[in-house]
Amino acid sequence: MTLPEKTVERLSQYRQLLMRYKYLDKPHIFSKDLARMLRINPVHVRRDLMLLGFSGSHSKGYDVQKLIDSIAIKLECGAGKNGCIIGFGHTGRAALEIFAENFTPIKIVAIFDTSAKSVNNTFYGTPCYSMDKLANVIEEKKITLALLTEADEDLETIKDLIIACGIIGILNLTHVKLDLPGGVYLEEFDLRTAMIKLAYFSTQ
Repeated sequence: MTLPEKTVERLSQYRQLLMRYKYLDKPHIFSKDLARMLRINPVHVRRDLMLLGFSGSHSKGYDVQKLIDSIAIKLECGAGKNGCIIGFGHTGRAALEIFAENFTPIKIVAIFDTSAKSVNNTFYGTPCYSMDKLANVIEEKKITLALLTEADEDLETIKDLIIACGIIGILNLTHVKLDLPGGVYLEEFDLRTAMIKLAYFSTQ
């Protein structure tokens, strides 16, 4: 069964929170506490975990480690996937720091950039390559996911190239809207638009 998109988002959030929570020597957690920490409705938590096929104890709540493992299996976190960052400006560097925390099943194995200051250097153990090595490195390292962090006139060309190389999932952090073929999953987030919305709605 394919899970609803929002459920997948929340399950990922549960897993990240629980990975930290287990170090507090608290082996169990109630749905209301998980909901409170994530500021969401407890009903959503219980419904998500029902869809996951996971049940807890009325007296103790949910077993934290077993819940982490169950989410990992459902979201295929155990297998892990290789990703790359294309564009290593401020956004690219911030993204790499997030993935360096090891709380996601995605391993960033390559960075691509045009800056001489970045190319041929290593960041958090991840090598940075020049753009002309894009196709070869994606194939060699079996990369299937890409983060696009900078918009330029070559973005459409880069998009077509990485898809031809086997990329099946793209997180677009630029303001440029991409048109993708079927079979390639796209997530888009425009930070500038999000900040404009934040500024507008916070004053209403």
